[in-house]
Amino acid sequence: MPAAMIPIGTDQDAKRRPVATMAIVLVTAVAHLAALAAGRASDDATVELVMRWGLSRTAFEWWQPVTYLFMHDPGSPWHLVGNMIFLWTFGSAVEGRMRRPGFVLFYLSGGAVAGVVQIALSPAPVIGASGAVSAVAGAFIVLYPRARVSVLLLLSVVSVPAMLLVALYFALDLLGALGAGRGGIGHAAHLAGTVFGIAVTLGLLWAGAVRRTDMDLLFLLKQWSRRREMRRALDGAKAGPWVPRGADAATRVAAPGAAAAAEPPSAASIARAAMRLAEAARDAYVRGEWAAAADGFARAVQAAPDAPGADESRLMIALIHVRKLPDPAKARAALDALGRGLPEALRPLADALRAELAA
Repeated sequence: MPAAMIPIGTDQDAKRRPVATMAIVLVTAVAHLAALAAGRASDDATVELVMRWGLSRTAFEWWQPVTYLFMHDPGSPWHLVGNMIFLWTFGSAVEGRMRRPGFVLFYLSGGAVAGVVQIALSPAPVIGASGAVSAVAGAFIVLYPRARVSVLLLLSVVSVPAMLLVALYFALDLLGALGAGRGGIGHAAHLAGTVFGIAVTLGLLWAGAVRRTDMDLLFLLKQWSRRREMRRALDGAKAGPWVPRGADAATRVAAPGAAAAAEPPSAASIARAAMRLAEAARDAYVRGEWAAAADGFARAVQAAPDAPGADESRLMIALIHVRKLPDPAKARAALDALGRGLPEALRPLADALRAELAA
């Protein structure tokens, strides 16, 4: 990982004290100090520690896929410090979504998979938590794809999209795995950890094992898919009854002003306008502009109350007026207006909002 780019925080505050993350950091630090003390006797003692507790293809033991995570380079503190900074930056928020036991199991499993992939591709022993930390980073961008990370870059702090930062590290590790990087780094472990984190977290969201939100990657992917289907349907409606043809078309070209005044807007054009209003409202929601978002969704519904996506706009109005700008009357009206157009995946959110209103 680039030494000049160190993540020091995110815009996603932990909802609960990250006890599991703190415990992992503490246990890892204690294990490192114990290894340093045990290895002071001789270089042979250090090698023996690495071969016994690190992950080795030639001297493999069943416990090594877990214990190697707590072993770090005895010759430099930065291996340990760097991994723990990354873990703290991303792990606190991930733990809040996975809960403590689930997060610990995820961390250990991600590290084990990453380490096994590394020794499958390289005979050298492996130590360090970077594979597990990469899994946590992968989980973070699935749970918070629009989050931003504060990065210590040279002598300044800059804010960058978390997705971009993780993608940069992934690209650098991919280059390293292909031979373009320096030796002594488990690039394959980093890559495997990131892929594990993304894939497993998506699976946990899909299965309902991790609580869904309206801003996780699975939700955004489904929204993107629905918008694409909506555009495709609207594009297919362009050749509708209001499209000029034949001699009538020539008349309209000759007198465009009169044609515009004589014809009402088509249903397809109204639906497209409503879709643009809803997309602008979603952008406002992401920026935290709740009032503007609620107004945008309301205008989208008013413009095309029966268009595809209208029920999603109604649900967003209810969400804003239940959790962001409390207004029970507006929230209840939006929920009562929901019809059959609401996707099945969003119905649990509607039920949750009704329950919150009734509480």
